[in-house]
Amino acid sequence: NMALNPPLLPGNRLPLPVTGELFILSRTGIRLECHMRGQVPKKYDEKGTLYLSTLRMVFVKDPNSNGNSGWFGIGGGPPSDLVAYDLPFSLIRDERFNQPIFGCNNLDGVCLPLPGTDGPSHYKLSFHEGGVGTLLPLYWDLLNRNRRGGSPANPDGFADFSRQVASGEFLRKAYVDPNDPSTVFVSSQPATPQAESQTREDYYRFGPPRPPSNASSTAPSPIPTGTPLVIPTATAPVASASDAPSAPPPGWSVVKDK
Repeated sequence: NMALNPPLLPGNRLPLPVTGELFILSRTGIRLECHMRGQVPKKYDEKGTLYLSTLRMVFVKDPNSNGNSGWFGIGGGPPSDLVAYDLPFSLIRDERFNQPIFGCNNLDGVCLPLPGTDGPSHYKLSFHEGGVGTLLPLYWDLLNRNRRGGSPANPDGFADFSRQVASGEFLRKAYVDPNDPSTVFVSSQPATPQAESQTREDYYRFGPPRPPSNASSTAPSPIPTGTPLVIPTATAPVASASDAPSAPPPGWSVVKDK
């Protein structure tokens, strides 16, 4: 599945960046519940850290998370094979921000598959530590930019935005909620692209890049010359109202349990 186990930088459990990708913030205390609906369905329930970038969200499981092990390590399912989980903004649909009466604020939605991958996934990201006043506006902003960032006249609609992020200009203007414990990357990046990092085009053609140690065995099959490639982020305008973010202007889509 395209969302399962994107590569991490060795030794520090940070996502391996795609070329040109910039990280916006990270947030600990996240619970991921995920149901992958492909030919081989899988379910996960893990705790970890969430990263937001200009391209995607990446959930990285805590090393001591044992979400599939049942109560007190008794029962439950087989050991989880999830290490990290990728959510490209341009492939997210049916997204919602939920504020249940009992329980934690959470984001849920469906992530569509990249070409040649197994199937869509339903995900839920719950915030167990603090508020979301910093993260949530940035989430909606990044979702909109990935869906509407490009046009025939400006095929690389993210160029100016990336410059603003890299210089710190974008985040200096962002609202910072004192009740939101997110770490915002204003002046430096937690990780930088490596020699094996893919371009954004290859990310959407092949899926997430693979760790260098597995590159020889997991290299994607070549695409025949002339095969058109449509990148849903920053090069393809929103096709219809159904592709637009669920959140109505000016910002948040809030769903409260009754």
